[in-house]
Amino acid sequence: MKRNIIVLIVLGTCLGCKTQNLPNSYTTDKSAGHFISQDKQATKIAITGGGGSHDFLKFFGIADGELLSESGQHTVIYTEDVKEIGDLVPVVDILMLTNNQPLGDEVKKTIFEEVNQGRLNLLINHPSTWYNWEDWPQYNRELVGGGSRSHEALQEFEVIVSKPDHPIMKGVPKTFRIVDELYRWERDPQGTDIEVLAVGKGLESGEEFPVVWVVKHPKATIVGNTLGHDERAHDLQAYRTILKNSLEWVKN
Repeated sequence: MKRNIIVLIVLGTCLGCKTQNLPNSYTTDKSAGHFISQDKQATKIAITGGGGSHDFLKFFGIADGELLSESGQHTVIYTEDVKEIGDLVPVVDILMLTNNQPLGDEVKKTIFEEVNQGRLNLLINHPSTWYNWEDWPQYNRELVGGGSRSHEALQEFEVIVSKPDHPIMKGVPKTFRIVDELYRWERDPQGTDIEVLAVGKGLESGEEFPVVWVVKHPKATIVGNTLGHDERAHDLQAYRTILKNSLEWVKN
């Protein structure tokens, strides 16, 4: 009986992992945002980019990609190619959405299928927390929990951690300042419930908006984060800690 239980646990663990091969033969190439682990069982992460107003490759692909790879522990692949995104979604464990370019209908369908089956967890960062796609309202409603339609000018503002005991906030200062775009992010009253972990407060306006939150999806683990316009965010230790903690949280 004990042996049967162990076998079932092992089988359940294996079935919960994505063991498919990657769609292309990738090698580590920092300039492309590709960081390939030698461990075949490593967590696989795809980062999407593309659209306007951001240097997606430099900051999300290279800076964040290298951080998330954790010196070869994880495989990270950055891409702006919509077809490649669609090919990666079914075979990766974590999808980090940072694009504001349109995604094809088949890619959208695949993302929802993988998330709703509990096979894909999400890190939704900066550009992808916006209301980018009028033809895809269920994305913001169900996966993001809301969205932004405007932001304050690029300038310094204060971040206040509202849930310091949450694992994503471990090692993050209770308050810190960042030069970034303070998104006027609002939750959707009909959307999936969220838990706000940190808010941004405009130094001039005094207005407060969520900047880091978790989406209480019934099948997937999802983190939203509106920070990340340029190097002043991506090089900031508090941002880097939040991103690393977010990865660890969605892996568990």
